[in-house]
Amino acid sequence: MDYLLKILFLLFAINSSIAIAQIPWREATAGNWKESPYKSSLPSFCAPNAKNRPPFNGPNYRSDMTWGNHLCGALTKIPICRNYFNNDRIECLTHQTRAYTYWISHSKNPNFGLLPYLHTGLAGLYFEMGKRLEAIQEYNLALHKNPKYLKAYKGLIDVYIDLGDLESAQKYLDHALTIKKLKSFKRREKEINKLKNLQ
Repeated sequence: MDYLLKILFLLFAINSSIAIAQIPWREATAGNWKESPYKSSLPSFCAPNAKNRPPFNGPNYRSDMTWGNHLCGALTKIPICRNYFNNDRIECLTHQTRAYTYWISHSKNPNFGLLPYLHTGLAGLYFEMGKRLEAIQEYNLALHKNPKYLKAYKGLIDVYIDLGDLESAQKYLDHALTIKKLKSFKRREKEINKLKNLQ
């Protein structure tokens, strides 16, 4: 029975993706993000009700939180973009990168606490679009803002593995492991070792 339910769910997901992909991406991503079916996966700073938002009151958050709505909207549209293929997918994802760059460029405090998160999110989109050099630059900007930001290390290691630059991947992995020995880093270490053995 579970197997049958899984198959039905998979067929539903495929049909939904096909149906979305038949609508132009600009039309599919239009509308109020606060009514999006993806709003439940948004970070806490996107809570529509101010009472539900965490208190970003510290000196490294105050005032620069103003620009977050743009990103909240984009984060509900990125999953829709992923239902498209080739140029449509790239165009749709490229359009969503503007929310990251807008918030980054409008942040007045160079120590704004969400800058590592923003640079890392932007880097992840660049990597997904095949823009590896831009992704590396953004991951490095995230690490410049917070040298212990583990999510940026994970992304940077993945980009270097994808490029086949195992030496750089190992360098960043070794540094990340001195910060925290996460299982995700151990998995990447096994992957790097496996690829080195194939060379």
